[in-house]
Amino acid sequence: MVKSNAIDKILVHLVNSSYEVFSDIVPDPPIETIVSGVEVFNRVMPDVIIALGGGSAIDASKAIMDFSKRILKVSNVEFIAIPTTSGTGSEVTSFSVITDKQKGAKYPLVSDELIPNIAILDPELVKTVPNFITADTGMDVLTHAIEAYVSTDANDFSDALAEKAIKLVFEYLTKAYKDGSDLCAREKMHNASCLAGLAFNQASLGINHSIAHAIGGKLHVPHGRTNSILLPHVIEFNAGIEGYSNTKYSETAQKYAQIANLLGLNNSNIRIGVKSLINEINKMQKEMNMPQNLSQCNINTSDVSSVEDDIATLAVKDACTITNPKQVTEKDIIDILNKIK
Repeated sequence: MVKSNAIDKILVHLVNSSYEVFSDIVPDPPIETIVSGVEVFNRVMPDVIIALGGGSAIDASKAIMDFSKRILKVSNVEFIAIPTTSGTGSEVTSFSVITDKQKGAKYPLVSDELIPNIAILDPELVKTVPNFITADTGMDVLTHAIEAYVSTDANDFSDALAEKAIKLVFEYLTKAYKDGSDLCAREKMHNASCLAGLAFNQASLGINHSIAHAIGGKLHVPHGRTNSILLPHVIEFNAGIEGYSNTKYSETAQKYAQIANLLGLNNSNIRIGVKSLINEINKMQKEMNMPQNLSQCNINTSDVSSVEDDIATLAVKDACTITNPKQVTEKDIIDILNKIK
């Protein structure tokens, strides 16, 4: 944000205020970044925190704010989030993901205290996002929406938010990918990201994110890209459709088929609806030249195998697993990993 001068769009409005810029942000913000941020907070004692950036910047700001309040015993600090990617929806959620680099693990923090007071959505701020990041973050949006839709905590309100987000992603993500200056597509994807954030803030997520968190911590594949790779396989696992004569479908399979119907895909029966949804996701991935397995991300199969037990353990213990629509074991996680190597 500093190097691109995007921050100047914010600072111009603060000319009559005193402020300090904290830009020590890296992808998958580690605990060390949070500690540094708390030290700056302690020195400045701000009335307002403005988080400008992608999910990592907003997540780090959330954690800095929350720990500062707890450690320094302060309150009444206003938090404003301004996302510059259309992906995490972090500007409206009670979630923040922090990384422990020494343990190679990501930890989702969950607290209503993490929800920003104000979220500002400006599509002008995402016009220059590179197409591959547009793809990664856009598929993160889709994963948020679909996981919220089939979550065990889903309700009519989260479903409505998720459905709208899903429709917007399928209509506008590839347009934003192909033409970053298409402000309509950028605005719609920015809205979809926020809507999906609102959906999963109510309903939570599932093992797609649990596994992605673990893979991110161990193998350092970008979060949205990992979610994208996992998504077709997690849908297949959660739907649990076995054989060809079985006509007793789970509620989860029926909800996946409802998404297919929502998108106007072939939905003559539940089985075909689920398959149509998976095929449409694969089609969109190919349109955006996205990897469909970890080897296409330059991750060796042997590297995956060496940490698969750790990934499975972390994924089962992840907070997102609690609301996955199907019970999962470490063996299930390893089976999914074997499909994406």
